[in-house]
Amino acid sequence: MSRATPVENINYWRHPSLSGIELSQAEFTHFSFDKHVHLDYHLGVVTQGAQQFINKGCHYQLGQHGLSTLNPDETHDGQSRDAEGYRVKVMSIPVEYMNGISLELGLKAHFFNAPMVDDPALYQYFIQLHDLLIQGQCSELAAESHLLNFMQLLLTRHPAGVIKLEQDRGLSWQQLNRIKQKIHDEPWQNTQLEGLANEVNLSKFQFLRQFKQATGMTPHAYVKRVRLELAKKSLTDGALVVDVAQQLGFFDQSHLNKAFKQAFLLSPAQFQRRML
Repeated sequence: MSRATPVENINYWRHPSLSGIELSQAEFTHFSFDKHVHLDYHLGVVTQGAQQFINKGCHYQLGQHGLSTLNPDETHDGQSRDAEGYRVKVMSIPVEYMNGISLELGLKAHFFNAPMVDDPALYQYFIQLHDLLIQGQCSELAAESHLLNFMQLLLTRHPAGVIKLEQDRGLSWQQLNRIKQKIHDEPWQNTQLEGLANEVNLSKFQFLRQFKQATGMTPHAYVKRVRLELAKKSLTDGALVVDVAQQLGFFDQSHLNKAFKQAFLLSPAQFQRRML
């Protein structure tokens, strides 16, 4: 049944005993995510409706019974498939945490072959785990035990693949990694297109075209998203909004507020209140 008015709502949580793991729950009708990346692994399920998104140039639809498995630094977008909108539960898992779990299981550092898996059993388990963690009433032992059990099932039932380096994208993997590392290491810098292009001995025009071809995003959009992802982490750690804006290269606090709300539907202060 169609809604009389569109609903755009999102909430964030974290469990006190699971450092670095972010939980969110949202309901969207008309809101669309522009192309973006995350610094962490993102797992998620749709509990009502369906989401459609593009990942690596391919179109996907995430409905009930599917689990999204997005690797860090993978460009994607997202919007409702239908006018009725969709509801989604998401868990953000730091790279270090995922690598630690992989090592404990005797597996190599993990990345997912596809941005979603069709696994009804894991879908139901994820919903139960997510609900348990956002309620925040279980013990540290119970929270960690349930999370590790879920991750063991996910990583063993859907093992890591082999990285395929695409050679026809202009920028080599080494060049792209060098540029990304520079952006991640110096997010506060007033990044210039010419400076990035010089890193890989290309003209500004060549670099702009090849970077977008390789990532699906312009350098400006990529830098902005990295800053916003780092802002979330700093806010979760209790940093002042004004300090976050200054430390991550935003012109001022109002520019951070505008960009943050456009990306996450909450102001930095609203997000921080939910996470602390």
